[in-house]
Amino acid sequence: MPSIDPKPVKINYDEYLSYESVHRVRSELKALRPYFELPGMISFGGGYPHPSTWPINGMTLSVPFAKSSAFVPGYGVSTPEQLLPQAPYTAPLKGEALSSHLSTELQYGSPYGAHHFVKWLKEHVRRIHNPPNENWDVLNTAGNTDAVDGIFRTLCNRGDSLLVEEFAYPGTLTTAETMGISCVGVTMDNDGIDPTALDEVMENWDEEKRGSRKPRMVLMVPTCSNPTGSTTPEYRKRELYAVCRKHSLLIVEDDPYCFLQIRPNGADSPIIPTFLSMDVDGRVLRLDSFSKIVAPGSRCGWLTGPTELVSRVMMRSECSTQCPSGFSIAAISTVLRAWGSHEGFENNYLPYISNIYKERCLFMINLFEKYLPKSTCEWPEGSGGMFLWVRLKTEAHPEITTLSPEDISNRVFKQAIDERVLLAQSRYFKSAGGKEWTKEEEAKRIYLRLCFANPTLEDMEEGVQRFARALKREFKLE
Repeated sequence: MPSIDPKPVKINYDEYLSYESVHRVRSELKALRPYFELPGMISFGGGYPHPSTWPINGMTLSVPFAKSSAFVPGYGVSTPEQLLPQAPYTAPLKGEALSSHLSTELQYGSPYGAHHFVKWLKEHVRRIHNPPNENWDVLNTAGNTDAVDGIFRTLCNRGDSLLVEEFAYPGTLTTAETMGISCVGVTMDNDGIDPTALDEVMENWDEEKRGSRKPRMVLMVPTCSNPTGSTTPEYRKRELYAVCRKHSLLIVEDDPYCFLQIRPNGADSPIIPTFLSMDVDGRVLRLDSFSKIVAPGSRCGWLTGPTELVSRVMMRSECSTQCPSGFSIAAISTVLRAWGSHEGFENNYLPYISNIYKERCLFMINLFEKYLPKSTCEWPEGSGGMFLWVRLKTEAHPEITTLSPEDISNRVFKQAIDERVLLAQSRYFKSAGGKEWTKEEEAKRIYLRLCFANPTLEDMEEGVQRFARALKREFKLE
């Protein structure tokens, strides 16, 4: 008989783990978390938007079982009395987009998303991107991380290779590696992936040496990229599209920062044309998200692409996320309707939110100009978004003959931590499998990512001054 002794039996849980769980890879950026807790630390290391940019700062929920309404506080709103006045309610017409109703949203829904919401998203895609290929559909996702996972599980096999940017978002790299997909970094410049480099990788692909068949897909973050902050201009996108056509590559256009790009004249400055807007073949899978234009916790986005592929990703959603949170759909639909649907969203809100990030970006650049020693680093003009990609001039370091470029980066990082300012080193974002550089070449490809989205303006100035002191001390300028 099995033992019924009340004494606990020790269980080795490792024996129960799946292959995928055992081999799951976590982002190296997680290593920065302990530094967040250090007293007095100013962080440029994370990628968090400031809650003042979120368009919702309080809620009231009617709770029948409690026979009362419950208040949810938010940024700058701590009591129900601080809530804005209730707007008059006009019931939407039958079949109207954004016709949210909790009795529907809180029920099990379609894996494509709520019909009224997907209807609005499709019209948004037509208005903004107007895909020239008519064979496309939209899937409401639980954000771009969910969409990337769905695409990988739908289009990639263990052992495949995926082309990515030389410096890529760690969440993408770790998701792929956990699934047994090898990421191959393609050389970048200030405008994103170099088309010639992409062509050379595909032309010279050696399946025996690489241990996998030729890649069938390239993933890019083309606007205000994380981590580099770079934005790929239209001419470069057309060149990349031509290379992808030549080599039968699908394009995953992961674009959560699209509407944070700098638009000098607001609504009168159109966004840079997207890959989707020039997709005559039907080779683009575009990922959009409300995470940066509404809030990260909304966990709501949308995938646009060829109908046949979108339907396959939908099937994966059927047995995973099922559909995005009904609470998120209800809140976002209501907010979009309050703004005046497409016209208010496009002409008022999006230029407003991009201007917030534009001002923060330019403010940070002005601080660089004011405080950072130019003999130690250089920085881009900035295109918006949340990040600036500062190149360390490790070739000018006094000990470059005895230290590696990464050693110098590590020393600068340590000096910055001592000054209580947190930065993210480029090694956290470096894709494997790319071009091998000489020491002299590598010395010019060492960067630091600085996020300007979350700190206060006062902390930004103090943080840049601390960074400057760290650079001067490490480069022996003091």
